[in-house]
Amino acid sequence: MMNLKLFETAFVPKWPEQLAELQAMAQPEPWRFKKPAFARKNTDNHILEKYILSIYQNQVLDHANAKTTEEKDSFFCIRSGYACFHSGLLTQRYKSIYALLERNRYESTLEWYFKGFFDDSHHALRNVEKLPDKPLSYFRKEQWGFYPDWEIRVNVDHILDDPENLSRIPELLQSFPNLHLLLESGVELGRRIAEFIPSMIVPQLYRGKMQYLLPISLLNPNVPDLAMTITPMDGYYVGNTCLNLEMAYGNARLLARPTAPWLTALVE
Repeated sequence: MMNLKLFETAFVPKWPEQLAELQAMAQPEPWRFKKPAFARKNTDNHILEKYILSIYQNQVLDHANAKTTEEKDSFFCIRSGYACFHSGLLTQRYKSIYALLERNRYESTLEWYFKGFFDDSHHALRNVEKLPDKPLSYFRKEQWGFYPDWEIRVNVDHILDDPENLSRIPELLQSFPNLHLLLESGVELGRRIAEFIPSMIVPQLYRGKMQYLLPISLLNPNVPDLAMTITPMDGYYVGNTCLNLEMAYGNARLLARPTAPWLTALVE
C-alpha cells in the first residue's frame, strides 16, 4: 500500500511549478482565500494544494479497501512502472486531468517519483492500462438531499468541552456564560434559513459517509462565523463538530466546487 502522504510516497522536486501548471490547465477557479486565517508557505494556490493532497489520500484509502483489481483500478491504477489517479479536475476543454507517478530512478530513497499532471490524451499516459474514475463518483447527487424540516440535535457538551472545537468559535464568545444557548440558537437559525434557501447547505464526505455543512452566525445574524457538520440519522441530524470557514471550504471542495455564497465569499 502507498503511504497516505504524497511526500512520503514520492520524490516531488517541482511541486510549486506543477501546481502552477495544474492551475493553468484546469477550469478557472479561485484557489486561495482572500484573507487567510493563518500564514501559509504557499500563498498562490493553497486551496488547490490541500485539495490535491486530500484527493490523493482518499484514492489511496479507497484503493486499499477495494476488493477486486477492477475496483482498485477505478480509484488508483498501480502497476510495476507507474501509478495514476484522477485529479477530479477538468481542462479548459473539458478533458479529465490525471496525476502520474513513476518508479523513482533519481537520487532519493522514496519508491516513486511524481511526474506531474496530464490530460487523458497526453503521451505521458500512453502506457496507463486503465485511467481511473473521477474521485467520489460513486456518490450521486441524489444522495446529497438535505431535509431542512428535520430536527438538528447539537452535541453541545462535545463541542464546548473539546479545545479544538471551542477554538473555532469567535474568541469574543468563547467565555460567554450562555454560549451553549447561543450555539443552539445559531443552529436553529441556520436550519430555518435553509428551509427557504436550500443552497446554503453544502455536502461534505466524512469517513465514507455524507454529512452537511450548515453556516452558523453567532455575532451577526447575516454573517456566518463557522460551520456545523451535521450527520443524517433516522429522521433527524446530529451536530458534533464546528469548523472554521476555511476548513469548511476545503472539505466541501473535495466533492464539488462550492457555489454557496457564504463559502465563495472567502476566495479570490
